[in-house]
Amino acid sequence: MHKHRIPLPSAKTALTIIVVVIYTITLTSLFATILYSYRSFRMPSLGTIYTLGYDVYDGDIIIVNGNRTLNWTTIYVGSSINRSFLLKSLSNTVTKPNFAYGNWTFRNEQDQTQPSPPLDNVTVNWDLNNDRLLNPNEVVNVTLTLKIEYNETFIQDLIKFNITTFSFDIAIYPSQV
Repeated sequence: MHKHRIPLPSAKTALTIIVVVIYTITLTSLFATILYSYRSFRMPSLGTIYTLGYDVYDGDIIIVNGNRTLNWTTIYVGSSINRSFLLKSLSNTVTKPNFAYGNWTFRNEQDQTQPSPPLDNVTVNWDLNNDRLLNPNEVVNVTLTLKIEYNETFIQDLIKFNITTFSFDIAIYPSQV
């Protein structure tokens, strides 16, 4: 009976296979690490509060350069964070509080202003009912929620411009009833 033997690869072929396997594992690990770091991209942020007819204090309010500010600390892309404070009506009539946000400023490591990425995935909401009325001198607890939904383009822009921090303004103002 005649036995067929499978020829063993040459040393050169075996070395080539080992190098390709190591190279593939290294590249796969590197890409997985990069993708994971993008997924958990995070940065510190501040929100300066401007008011008309109201006062804000206590809770998460801090004073930065003489301005009432919310330090959102470090927020991760794909998450949300809450900040609370007291809102007091300074009016002598019943008012309906409203709020708006804007004036986004993005900065790099050198504290230089950078172009703003598209903000379609960034929202700020508050927990006051839209019909909530405040009597003169009434104080209520307010919670604002900053949410940054995961968005690949947003993350690519943050990386492209080396953005490390951002800030924005929050305006709280009354409409009379």
